[in-house]
Amino acid sequence: MTEVNPQHEDPTAKGSGNAATAAFQNHIYKSDTSKERANEIYTDLLKAIADVAHKHQVTYDEYRVLKDWMIKVGEYGEWPLWLDVFVEHEIEEINYNRHDYTGTKGSIEGPYYVPDAPELPWKTTMPMRESDKESEQLIFKGQVTDIDGNGLG
Repeated sequence: MTEVNPQHEDPTAKGSGNAATAAFQNHIYKSDTSKERANEIYTDLLKAIADVAHKHQVTYDEYRVLKDWMIKVGEYGEWPLWLDVFVEHEIEEINYNRHDYTGTKGSIEGPYYVPDAPELPWKTTMPMRESDKESEQLIFKGQVTDIDGNGLG
């Protein structure tokens, strides 16, 4: 049986979120984006938030509830997951279209990717906690093809 990485074994949402945040923060991310372009992006993002507030005539109570929710998302380490679920797929589509790729669009890596995780054979039972062994089994099946639909080894 494959050993579980102790950093990722807390099955709670907060434990998983904090592990995902820690994994993200363990890298240094750089971009060759100019200060001017970054300023345009961040300014437009803030304007989009302001536009939503005006469109919906957000009240102070609604704003405070939103702010409380955002703080809790951060405290639970859920920003990597939240951004990957609701934003990264858009970035993936932009990247796909920008490069004129063909074939299946890429899938997002998400915040729970673990580099150098153990590989399992093609037919296997996933490692699991004892308490999960009584749960209904999930069966994953699929086929990998080239862009013409021919199966790949």
